[in-house]
Amino acid sequence: MIRRRHPGRTVGVVGVALVGLLLSGCGSLGIHPGSAAVVGGDTLSMSKVDSTASLYCQGLASTIQSSQTSQVPMRGVRQLAAIGLTSQLLGRSLADQYAVAPGSGYAQSMTQLKQQLPAMSAAQRRAVLEVEGGFRYLQWVQVAVGQKLLAASGQSAGDVKAALQRGQVATQEWVKSHAINIDPVFGVAANGGQFKSVPDQTSYPVSTLASLGAAGTTTQPDPSYTSALTPAQRCG
Repeated sequence: MIRRRHPGRTVGVVGVALVGLLLSGCGSLGIHPGSAAVVGGDTLSMSKVDSTASLYCQGLASTIQSSQTSQVPMRGVRQLAAIGLTSQLLGRSLADQYAVAPGSGYAQSMTQLKQQLPAMSAAQRRAVLEVEGGFRYLQWVQVAVGQKLLAASGQSAGDVKAALQRGQVATQEWVKSHAINIDPVFGVAANGGQFKSVPDQTSYPVSTLASLGAAGTTTQPDPSYTSALTPAQRCG
């Protein structure tokens, strides 16, 4: 589950490809027992990430099978779910801080996403929308924050790109006084509110199979590594 505090409000786009799953991160080391991420005072549970990643994989299995990459490591799907859900938490925190709602393009972006999804169960659909929607939500909240700050300083707020850039600067400022901690098991860094894949620092490869996994890139996992994984460790 995602646990949120409820602070008093104070004043003051890019979609992700559906098969952009191929990221790295494995293991099991918690920042807090049962927590996958903590954003300010809000907590994302490990169980929420795992259940969402599983449904995400199930929902997009046909899409993955029809792509050039027939299977991907499940660890990459877990990382993507962690980033998407943590992005949503960060977006909500910024929306609370600046008393804004996501920019008008958010609804249109989500409508387009829904139209692109293949047939899947309602639960699988919710999981895909949570993960992919998390990225969109954060960016359109940043747009809204940027528009508000630009307008307050007497500048034009009509340029979405300029508003997004201003909102990203505001995010960096927010992060200076609000910690974002993500379990290192996911191999994700949140530098200044920008989520990026980083090498797993919790372990190092010993076996030949583990070395193949570590050598794979974020977009092209080693086929030998993926095929050698157990069915539970693969998506697709």
